[in-house]
Amino acid sequence: MKAYKHLVFDIDGTLIDTVNIHMVSLERILKKFWGEDARIPDLRFSFGIPGEAAMEALKLPDPAEAHREWEKVYLSCAKEAPGQLFPGMRETLDRLKGTETALGIITSKTRSEFEEDFRGRGLGSYFACVVTASDTSRGKPFPDPMLEYLRQTGAEPREVLYLGDSVHDMECARKAGVDCALVLWGSLMPEGIEATYRLEKPEEILDFVSLA
Repeated sequence: MKAYKHLVFDIDGTLIDTVNIHMVSLERILKKFWGEDARIPDLRFSFGIPGEAAMEALKLPDPAEAHREWEKVYLSCAKEAPGQLFPGMRETLDRLKGTETALGIITSKTRSEFEEDFRGRGLGSYFACVVTASDTSRGKPFPDPMLEYLRQTGAEPREVLYLGDSVHDMECARKAGVDCALVLWGSLMPEGIEATYRLEKPEEILDFVSLA
């Protein structure tokens, strides 16, 4: 297996199991705008793209305002039942931290969402570079977030592996010339997604680094 100098992670569905928080909060927002009796569509498409883009896709009249409202509801749901790290992820991160491989994050969360979600989890020390939806004009599936990561770190595309759970993550990496790994432990719709690798469990991430 190829060893990479940079392992870059998505958050939701990759590091942390937040699918219930995401879906419940989004359903609450849609009922607020559409009414309690509204027929809610399949919302899995919204997992992994910037919140405002999801609001636009759902054709809400003011996507920016709807996203601000959703962010409040999301944080409220997260406080009620915080998403947990996937089993084996903390141990994997601990082992990765002891290697020469740099760890980073590219997320569709805004900077404020990221800081709120990571506060108290003790995860900040693992990741040297974090690119959020607030840092680029276009988010995933465009390559802009990965290109920003490359710019900030000086890494070459061939040195980087991006780990994510959605087609948007894989497209972002591929369009930037970066290898990508689809993590099946958090992917809601893995069928038909093109990826350099497909991983069954977090421990397999260790195959991509040189362990002492």
